[in-house]
This record gives sequence, C-alpha cells and structure tokens, in this order.
Amino acid sequence: MWSRYWWLKQIDGFGPNWETILEYSIFDAIRAWFDHVVLVIRESFHQQFKDVLGSRFDNKIKVSYVYQEINPKVAGFESLPERNKPRWTWHAVLSAKELVDWPFCVINADDYYGVDWFKQMFDFLSTRCKENTCSMVWYILQNTLSKNWTVNRGICKVDKEWNLENITERLKVSQSSDTTASKPDGEETSIKSLVSMNFRWFHQSIFDVFETKFREFLKEKWSDEWAEFYITVPPNSFVHSKEKICEVLVSEDKRYGVTYAKDKPVTQEAILNLVDRWLYPSPLRNQ
Repeated sequence: MWSRYWWLKQIDGFGPNWETILEYSIFDAIRAWFDHVVLVIRESFHQQFKDVLGSRFDNKIKVSYVYQEINPKVAGFESLPERNKPRWTWHAVLSAKELVDWPFCVINADDYYGVDWFKQMFDFLSTRCKENTCSMVWYILQNTLSKNWTVNRGICKVDKEWNLENITERLKVSQSSDTTASKPDGEETSIKSLVSMNFRWFHQSIFDVFETKFREFLKEKWSDEWAEFYITVPPNSFVHSKEKICEVLVSEDKRYGVTYAKDKPVTQEAILNLVDRWLYPSPLRNQ
C-alpha cells in the first residue's frame, strides 16, 4: 500500500539507474546463494511489478508471485466484513504458504538490509534451522526512526542467552529526546530498545502456527474491519508456550527504507554511497 508514500514505494527508483530497494535485496540474496524469491503483492499491482522487475533476474533466481487477498476466504468465516487494506505482515506471509516448502526468510520490500545479513541468514537456514528454531535480526530503535513522522515498531525483550522472550507492539513512535522515544499518549521507551524490521527466518512448519493464530485472530476480531494481524502475535505465542526457540541477532546498522515520501532522499543518498564504495555494480540490472 502507498497510503503514506503516495506511490508504490516497493517499485520506486532509488539507485543511480533507478533501481528499486527490492532489487538490491534480491541481488544480495543471490550473492548469499538463495535461489527463489516469492513476491507477495496485491493482484491489481501485478502488472506494475512485472513492468519494473520484468526479466531482470532471468537465469539468476526464480521469481514467483502470490496474491495477498484483502478479504481472504477462510473456512468457517463466511461473512468477514469488507476491508480496504490487508491484515498486516503475517497475513502476507501466510499467503505464500502453498509456494514455500523449504526453510525461508521474510523481508520488507521497502527496507534495505545489506548483503552480510543475507549471508548469515543463509547459513542459519542451511545448517541450524529446525522445526523448533527460528531467528530474527533486530535493530536499535534509534536507527529505525523517521525524521518525518511517527512509525510502528515491535519492541523486543530477550533473555540472558539472547533468545526472544516477548514482543510488544508500539504504535506511532517518534524520538522525543536523546534517550527516549514516545507515543502520542506519553508512554516512553528507550531509543536503545531492540525493534523488529521484519527480517526473520523460519522452518516451513511455521506456516501451521501462522494459520492457527490467524484463525484465532479472525475468531476474536472478525467483525472489526480495521483489526490488524500484528507481527507480535505468532512469535509471542510460540516463545511463551516454549514451542520454539527464537534466536535474536542484533544489527547496529542504520535502517534505510521508506515509510513516507520525505524519507526517500535519505535512503537514496545511502544507496548511492554504497554504489560509490563499489559494494554494488552500476547498473545493477543484468549483472
């Protein structure tokens, strides 16, 4: 959706040859030896994505498309209220269930993460990923805030072994001082808190957890047309029940991405700097 950006930010140009953030992520995934990318999109946006991405990754990685329905058909829920927007991140991930039968990672199409984390992700998925394990990269809140408006963030709590204990969803967060960030209601949290940027990896069996929690969400919220299936719901469920161990890896890098149109110049400059340092070829396409 582009409600805060006024254009499809996932296919907007940021590189010196108008490359998208998503293209840099796919390029990093290829360098880390991933061989399949599934794009979860609205069906009405399919042609726009095809026009921009087209055949740019032919013979390098398999690209598939899956549609996230705004009003999905779920057995036992025949009269869900009509909505104008999907039900958040886990709803999108669940949409890819039929195409993903291997350990996998999840990223946002409009966030830049960097090649090193893709390599670490591939190592985890190919060596340590099991049904009872998953892992996530967490960022320091201060490095993820927008200067232009508020953001929503999942605040992470870990145990002494750096396994996830709990995620708390914080809405409309902004930096209020050198040490704290706050919400409109005045609630404050440390800007050094760990937050999720939806960079996670899982065993494919996690889809059963997503599906169960999504049905529970619908059962409780079926009449609420604005209710969102937040990123906190499934992880909190499986770590609280001790069903799974979720490793937490911390990135001290600054997050680059776009929430608002005014975020674009900062992210664009960061990507141009990466290209100038020869971390990416230019043009990126067909490399």
